[in-house]
Amino acid sequence: MNKILKGSKINLRPLTKSEKILLTLLGIVIVAYLSNRFILTPQAAKVSSLKTEIVELDNKIATMNNTIKKEDNIKKEWEMLHRERDEILKNYFPVLDQAQIIYLLNDLIADDRVAISEFSFSNPNKEAMGKMDVQNMTISVPYSGSYDGTMDVIKSIESSPRRIVVDDLYMDRGSDSELSGSMLLKIYSLEGIAETDPEVIFVETADGSREGSLFASYDGYNDVTAGGAMGGAYGGGSAGSGSGRTSINDGDYAKVYTLHDFETRNYSFIPSNVFIKGNAEPSTIKKSGKYSLRFEYNMLAIGEENRAYIDLGSEIELKYPPNSISMGVNAFGYSPGTIGFRFRTQDGEDIDVVASKGISWLGWSDVEVSPPQDLDLYPLKLTHIYFEMPFNREDIGVFLIDKLQAFYPVNQDSQGNNQPIYDFYVVQPGDTITDISRRIYGTISYKNEIMTNNSLIAGDILPVGKVLILVRR
Repeated sequence: MNKILKGSKINLRPLTKSEKILLTLLGIVIVAYLSNRFILTPQAAKVSSLKTEIVELDNKIATMNNTIKKEDNIKKEWEMLHRERDEILKNYFPVLDQAQIIYLLNDLIADDRVAISEFSFSNPNKEAMGKMDVQNMTISVPYSGSYDGTMDVIKSIESSPRRIVVDDLYMDRGSDSELSGSMLLKIYSLEGIAETDPEVIFVETADGSREGSLFASYDGYNDVTAGGAMGGAYGGGSAGSGSGRTSINDGDYAKVYTLHDFETRNYSFIPSNVFIKGNAEPSTIKKSGKYSLRFEYNMLAIGEENRAYIDLGSEIELKYPPNSISMGVNAFGYSPGTIGFRFRTQDGEDIDVVASKGISWLGWSDVEVSPPQDLDLYPLKLTHIYFEMPFNREDIGVFLIDKLQAFYPVNQDSQGNNQPIYDFYVVQPGDTITDISRRIYGTISYKNEIMTNNSLIAGDILPVGKVLILVRR
């Protein structure tokens, strides 16, 4: 029996067509299940997760863009408020310094038709203005002189760059139509309220000491030839040699004009993108005056423009092209950055001029640039100093800038004598020589010069539209 079983074969019947179809369908189902279970479902989960992440990143980008936009608006508002604050602060006295007040009043009241015998100062008082106690001082000014002269003195006081209030005015007619009386002036100080430059007016003095004659001129004195050709309210002096890359010979120029001496305390550091960091503030390490500008930077140059700007405002105007403009730069380390100036035309077009490609010196040195010489572009305004980093470079550092000056060429007549540089002024309704001197030069001390240069005498009526010759200062 066992032998029979061992020798027999099991015969399997062939699958029918329907069974083959069923097995095929079963295989397809199994493959579909496994694909869905181990491939499609995980991938779908990953896609969903990525979509969620994309949405989150889009929200973050939108938030960052809004923040950047707000930051730009905040910076613009801050700059505007800062400028408004500066304009307000300019109108008031930073401290109640009698010496500086007397110096200012002497300039404002300098009129040949009015005699001032003395100034009497009260003790400082406090006056409540809103929620603040503002310090003030009254000044009694006895006077005598003509009516017209007295009125001009009052107008001069009212036009003072520092606000002076004529609190009381007494007049009494004397002999020969002369007046006598007294003025009570009141000034207000921002001391203890706002931090400002304590100097009311800058009085230039000689630096250092000198042995020899007491009547010898100090080094750097600019001799004034007949006609006052070289004197000026902008000040003079020479460009410092420093450790120098650029040598400036003052003998090649008629006049050195100080455009900006960085004596204010507030500056705007304006970056071109978020990767430009830094600050601009006053420094007592100076080349002239009391302060210089300390410029510190931390720059990663990966933007389309990689600059930091220092806003100089809109006060520096060049009516005619100077030979050159220079600025003292005190470097504490080397840098590949470029220092340049930005000029603005009357049409609002900006012109950038490179002053120095790279900082390759230590200590003070003068950088010099030749501004555009096309007369059609003038008057030009010098609005910004910029520092630019080459693309794909990273650098940090600090340098100081000071004593921004313009150098104008020597003007000579046919005999080789130096001549002043002149400007022209068209007389407006109500103008007087005194008013023009005060408006153009900030003092009435040049009214005699104006009359001499224009063949005028005291009492002459100025016709509206008359063109006056004025020495440029």
